[in-house]
Amino acid sequence: MTLTATDLYSGGGGSSVGLAQAGFRVLVAANHWPTADRTHRANHPDTEHRLANLSETDFRTFPKTDVLWASPSCVWHARSGGRTRPPAQVELRRADEGSIDRATAFAVIAAAEVHRYEAVIVENVVEFTAWSLFRWWLEGMAALGYRHQIAVLNSAEIGPDPVAQNRKRFYGLFTRDGRVDLAVETTERTPAAAILDPDPGKPVTRRLYVSPQIEQITEPGVAHLVTYRKHAKPLRADRHQLATVTAGGNHHAVATVTADGARHRMLTNRERARAQGFPDSYVFCGKNVPVIVNGKRRYVDEVRTQIGNAVSVNVARWLGRRVAHALGGAR
Repeated sequence: MTLTATDLYSGGGGSSVGLAQAGFRVLVAANHWPTADRTHRANHPDTEHRLANLSETDFRTFPKTDVLWASPSCVWHARSGGRTRPPAQVELRRADEGSIDRATAFAVIAAAEVHRYEAVIVENVVEFTAWSLFRWWLEGMAALGYRHQIAVLNSAEIGPDPVAQNRKRFYGLFTRDGRVDLAVETTERTPAAAILDPDPGKPVTRRLYVSPQIEQITEPGVAHLVTYRKHAKPLRADRHQLATVTAGGNHHAVATVTADGARHRMLTNRERARAQGFPDSYVFCGKNVPVIVNGKRRYVDEVRTQIGNAVSVNVARWLGRRVAHALGGAR
């Protein structure tokens, strides 16, 4: 029989794609965001889908599977968006704004207590380990008989077929014997040029935030990565990877100096999806949604958010294969 998997906080489905490529049958995927749920349903029609708040879910209603993959919310662990981790005494009182968001990780323990999976894989940002309740969380899994292994993996270094993006993430593996091979073999990195469309963009006719970077480009006709961040430098796209693709996703751009002058454009959502390992055939649902931030109206691209929040497909595949090997493969 083929090994089966549950995907919690499945989002747009990067983890499910990787697990499927590793030979797993994803029996059930659960998420709280209807838009991401529609995306997952469109691409994984044979998977059972649950739209639910997983912090308030009875996991006895879920089918039993061999493996659990979970990507609990990272919003209030990550440093992006100007967020800072509150002092430990504040976290322990659950008094700060992000306490409920961080507690989504406890759904992993709740599901594992019910189904006693053969293996559990948890993905999050590296700052997850600085959570004041992280040790308690590990002890909860240990109380269920699991031994843990922790790895910080960069998606650009995981082969075969590494993605063209530097993306370091925390991965926690829980098994009964703690013996999953996590040794990373050296692999040739994939340059960003491999996932870029040939479009050089529009002529630069006005001063841009990245104009100082564009002015540093000395190789004509070569696409360069320019980043809407302070102190960034242009990088040849045929030699470097993208910086981490994020849910905001508005800082990656491409610039090319041509005989007619400089050209510039932002990355497309399809290019960002390729940087996460999604095939071009993958369908994303969503639209630009108006929101009010600090009294101002702006738009959030739901597709871009799903791509930035996704698990890199190649890492999910790599981990899935190693877990499958540790469990004895298909059975």
